[in-house]
Amino acid sequence: MGIFSKLRILLPLLLTAPVIGGQAVIEGVMMRSPNSLAIAVRRKDGRIVIREDHWLSFSERLPFLKWPILRGATMLVESMFNGVQALNFSASQAMEDEENPDEPSSNTTGHGTVGTSPEDDKKGNWALGATVAFSLALSFLIFKGVPHLATMFFGFNPASGSFHLVDGAIKLAFFVGYIVLISRMDEVKRLFMYHGAEHKSVHTYEGKEDLVVKTTLPQSTAHPRCGTTLILLVITVSVFVFALFIPFVPVVSSNSWLQGLFALFVKIPLMFPVAGVAYEVQRFAAKNPDASWVNLIVRPGMLMQRLTTREPDPKQIEVALAALRQTLWREIEVQDPNRGASNPAFEKELMREYASFEDFELSNNVHSSMLNTTPSM
Repeated sequence: MGIFSKLRILLPLLLTAPVIGGQAVIEGVMMRSPNSLAIAVRRKDGRIVIREDHWLSFSERLPFLKWPILRGATMLVESMFNGVQALNFSASQAMEDEENPDEPSSNTTGHGTVGTSPEDDKKGNWALGATVAFSLALSFLIFKGVPHLATMFFGFNPASGSFHLVDGAIKLAFFVGYIVLISRMDEVKRLFMYHGAEHKSVHTYEGKEDLVVKTTLPQSTAHPRCGTTLILLVITVSVFVFALFIPFVPVVSSNSWLQGLFALFVKIPLMFPVAGVAYEVQRFAAKNPDASWVNLIVRPGMLMQRLTTREPDPKQIEVALAALRQTLWREIEVQDPNRGASNPAFEKELMREYASFEDFELSNNVHSSMLNTTPSM
């Protein structure tokens, strides 16, 4: 898979990926719980490859990052890190399928440990890093730079409140237009189907139902804590934050365009508090789902998810459930120190391959009755 193939997959991931919890990847799903991160990918031969490892949030190492506002920015950074990690793994599986289309997987019967080495995991990291850097730069140029410069072109002054209102409207139009455009690509259509499978699986878990395809299929593909909703909140919050702070930006040039460019660069560090405030709003709304005003906050995002999710097929739901159940395995081990201490694989990364979802179920002992923790999405 070339750099541009990765790029057209990565850009929608960066835009639709949720702050914490699940995320769609290439032919798979990543799930993250407080202590675990699992990625499940469907190979072309129908087998499911799962990579799971323990996860420790930055805020567990630096408790002050749990403070309001800061925790939202922390979640944003962590989600980017997790998303790139998951994309790297899923892309490596896709590349393996492309390079060996007619060869069966190394494990042809039953399930077993996938034969990879640390060197294999590091292969292509520089290329991926270049892809990520280019993607972020392009995303900033398209969704920040162009709306800002377009608003200046229309004659608005960055120091005025109306500037940021128009700027926000252009950002929203760009975002919706971009999603509509990329949703026509076959790869992205499948990505959005896995996005829907991820949401359905989380709904099933939060409803304390059995984590099986039958109970997951009827669930909604929309979720109030999805990253799509968060992006709309970020755009809204940015209008108010920028209108509050940009007028106080010092004048560095008498040239209006140079001053406007300076204001654009000032917006970059301000995106962290913007994301933090948007996260707190979404978090508060999620804790008060029955409040009438909450519908005004989450409804636009729920409607927007009609573009970023699609109805998945049962096979895609199997992959999402496999990722979720493998993530919950570690949560169960964490809650029972004796079990964790007695399990030699507990502190190690797990890489396993299963012939089918049924094969996975036979080797995985995570059932709804055993679930005691609820990962946030």
